[in-house]
Amino acid sequence: MTKGRILLKLILDEIGLGEPRLDSFAKRLGLQKKVYLVQVAGLDLQYRYNWYLRGPYCAILTDNAFLLKEEIDSGEDDYTGYVLSDKARKRLTKAMGIWELGGEVDSDEEEWLELLASLHYLKHIAYWPGGRVAKEQIFEKLMDAKPKFRGKEAFIQMAWDRLGEFGLVDKKVLA
Repeated sequence: MTKGRILLKLILDEIGLGEPRLDSFAKRLGLQKKVYLVQVAGLDLQYRYNWYLRGPYCAILTDNAFLLKEEIDSGEDDYTGYVLSDKARKRLTKAMGIWELGGEVDSDEEEWLELLASLHYLKHIAYWPGGRVAKEQIFEKLMDAKPKFRGKEAFIQMAWDRLGEFGLVDKKVLA
């Protein structure tokens, strides 16, 4: 088990995902978006994302998650000798606050995660001719790329506000 996959396992344990559950698209999507948000919370795991149908996606993360699952299923437990630093745990706590559903969010977790990660990606990583981009342009691009969010402007604004609460509208990464 590589140190990168050991770290991934420790993080998945800390954020409540434990052993990678990859048997459904929803579970794989949740893992992708949570790791993306962990990284923007300031814990760089060296995963680089591209835009895909459901927002930010990292093929290497998917590969590592499947390899990690195989290693665990075969009895490897190298991760048991490691712990996360206090600094890493604080960043993970911050990340979990970003995606926390709370009473005001009327959505399933996968949709909420997809929206949060997609908005952040469009604001900070996507290419925009001319550089700076207005919130309205980001919202429009999101709805063009993901028609399921059309007519859900209040929901999009709620996700935007959540990112703002954590300083992720004006800054790319928390640290």
